[in-house]
Amino acid sequence: MPYPYAVKLLLWPSSGQTVDVLSPLEIAAGPEENIVLLLASGRAEITCDQAVSPLNMEGIAVLGRNIAVTVESKGAQPCQIMILRLGTVERPPYIDLNHLCLTIPIIDAFFSYKQRFSILQDRGSIRPTFNAVIEEISRHEPEWEKMTALRLQELLIQLARSFHTHGHPAGTQLLSAARDYIRAHYNEELTVGRIAAHVGISRSYLAQLFSGYLDYSTVDYIQAVRCDHAAYLLRATRFTILDIALNVGFNSRQHFTRTFLKIYSVTPMQYRKQQRSNTRT
Repeated sequence: MPYPYAVKLLLWPSSGQTVDVLSPLEIAAGPEENIVLLLASGRAEITCDQAVSPLNMEGIAVLGRNIAVTVESKGAQPCQIMILRLGTVERPPYIDLNHLCLTIPIIDAFFSYKQRFSILQDRGSIRPTFNAVIEEISRHEPEWEKMTALRLQELLIQLARSFHTHGHPAGTQLLSAARDYIRAHYNEELTVGRIAAHVGISRSYLAQLFSGYLDYSTVDYIQAVRCDHAAYLLRATRFTILDIALNVGFNSRQHFTRTFLKIYSVTPMQYRKQQRSNTRT
């Protein structure tokens, strides 16, 4: 989930290559990786979980984490496939996917589609940007890192646009609206019913969206957002633990401490001491 303050999700292209598909080719995304596939020439079919889909020159395949597919050439000549791997990193260069999700709702909804496999339609804008990203990370010309960051952000927006335009992912759009509402009202008395009413769906469907796309409950997400805001206040202010608990929407210090410990594996007081110690060093 995107956190407003405490967590950065650092993303960067780990590799880009063009492969001749001479025989069925298995491509698998790792646990911290997304893959974008683009057909460079020929015709192909792509199989995911026994479902077979054609991949033509207008098709872009996106693999979420831990997704594996098989690409098979279907023309008279072997096809070529371009593979762009996007992985998490620990140091520059990077783009902050968390920040993009918080500021660009369609990217948020796109990446909320848990363990997704999508074939998107390119109407002419994605392919040039895709090629530009590959070119930048291959050539390393002056200021290539800045150019790659710009091109990569552009590519993610284009992929999200296509996903929303052609995939009709109503569920992810509703989920994004619910998450936006929680972030805006986290310090109020939030209930699942209130959130569902704002989005215009039933409580049960809202619960289904959170568990189906994100694998945790609506309440879990509310508490995580509250604790993340609390983490910021613990680092940046001298407010008491009780004041912070009340400020972010908890009704008692005890409830706040239990919840914070569950998410961060330390108590609020321990977290504050750790952050001050890190600042001094």
